[in-house]
Amino acid sequence: MANNPYDEMFKNIARLMEKILSEMPLHDPKIIGFTIISGPPEGAPYFDPSEGDESEESEFEVIEGDDYIYITAAVDSQAKGAAYVTFQEESVTLCTGGDEETVIDLDCEIDVPHSFYNVQHGVIDAVCRKKSAPGEIAHP
Repeated sequence: MANNPYDEMFKNIARLMEKILSEMPLHDPKIIGFTIISGPPEGAPYFDPSEGDESEESEFEVIEGDDYIYITAAVDSQAKGAAYVTFQEESVTLCTGGDEETVIDLDCEIDVPHSFYNVQHGVIDAVCRKKSAPGEIAHP
């Protein structure tokens, strides 16, 4: 796996979280909605937006994990329209603002009702839950 310049920062965040958790009161602390991804798992496909067509205005990053596909893009703050994501079974339509839409084809089917996106601080994050094969147990 290639060295990510942010790996050291993620390690520092993980150490900080360990310290915070170790200093919390003993009565059952709960943390909800916390994810750190320092890079794709070994052998997982990785999309590098710099390898794509230079004429594309929208830059996005796709990281595929075991159970989810993560898509991240910067929101165009100058655009008049709202940023949004539309999920289809084998693709995702990404709009970072304005009228331009980018269709991202996926290598697997996703569970559309359990996929979601969030727009916060100029970044749009989409989390696509992979569809389980028939008879396979879905991870929570």
